[in-house]
Amino acid sequence: MSTPLTQAERSAVSDKAMLVSAMNLILAHGTDKTTLAMIGEAAGYSRGLATYQFGSKAGLYDALCKSISRNWLEYLKSGVGDKVGIEAMCAALDAIRQFVEDSPREGRVLQILYCGAASPSSEFPDTSIGIHNRQRSDVVEWVKAGQANGEIRKDVDAVAVASHYVSYISGMTYLWLTSPETFDFSTTNAEMKRQLRVSLAARGTNA
Repeated sequence: MSTPLTQAERSAVSDKAMLVSAMNLILAHGTDKTTLAMIGEAAGYSRGLATYQFGSKAGLYDALCKSISRNWLEYLKSGVGDKVGIEAMCAALDAIRQFVEDSPREGRVLQILYCGAASPSSEFPDTSIGIHNRQRSDVVEWVKAGQANGEIRKDVDAVAVASHYVSYISGMTYLWLTSPETFDFSTTNAEMKRQLRVSLAARGTNA
């Protein structure tokens, strides 16, 4: 005889089911036309449970964004590891491509949520802002470490490079979202990695 689930365990199960349902509905209808009632019913629960669990549609989307981002961070950690400098930046590009190839639905929903967060009427911009700030901070650290070990030129502005790099990632994923049939991740990644090595490498290195 199985042990009954605790209240916390039941909440975790229902939360996961509703996040999956939210992802499916966003892909089918977009964020504006998806309602909490639709999400609760699609997950097999009452119309009001999603509201009870997440407080608002913004709260649920915020939780979904964080959930997908946690999965992406596992790819990033695995791909980058202890790398710094140009190699860390190149490994992160490969991690993005791998995440999108392995989890295209999650990647698409994440970009939809990012775009929605940019709207003036958005109720959930903070998570998107925080994630992009974290990305820039990571790149700044990689660049500075690369400068310290002599791989990257000393005159490079780490903050400017980080802003350019994150902007590139955002643009790349947006192009994939809008034109997946014509956008080639592998070719684009290879060119970006070449440009990073040409523009950042200290003279005399083989980066």
